[in-house]
Amino acid sequence: MPVEIRKAEQKELPVIRQLALDIWPVTYAPILSQEQLHYMLDLFYSPAALEKDFKKQGYFFFILSFENKDAGYAGLELKEDNTAHLHKIYLSPNHQGKGLGKQLIHFIINFAKEAGAHALTLNVNRHNQALLFYQAVGFEIAGEVDIEIGNGYFMNDYIMKKDF
Repeated sequence: MPVEIRKAEQKELPVIRQLALDIWPVTYAPILSQEQLHYMLDLFYSPAALEKDFKKQGYFFFILSFENKDAGYAGLELKEDNTAHLHKIYLSPNHQGKGLGKQLIHFIINFAKEAGAHALTLNVNRHNQALLFYQAVGFEIAGEVDIEIGNGYFMNDYIMKKDF
């Protein structure tokens, strides 16, 4: 089962957007209203939002391909305090349970380590089943946060951290 993880080029931002449009409705249907889901997709995955992230200093997108088909993505930011923050990591639901998510998260961890980071943080919705995945790969809950994102919506997240 050939797996490839590559740093995304700017011209591949539409690939990341399409993956998000395919993955998010399945992932977040049990957690978010359809209205909030669509609002957040537009907020975080509009072409302009993706371009802004891509151009941010220290921000990298990665795409995971499985059997020559793009199946997941991640967005990582290297911080000035020698930490890294994983803003996005998603895998197509039909590719979950095959160890691909573990390969992607370990790739991200190694990338962050090689860049000089000593810890990786991420936010995860407090009701997202991915919480169990993050704990299984060594992340611990470091706090809780409720982030207002507009339109009366909040992201009710755990902050998770993995030191290396």
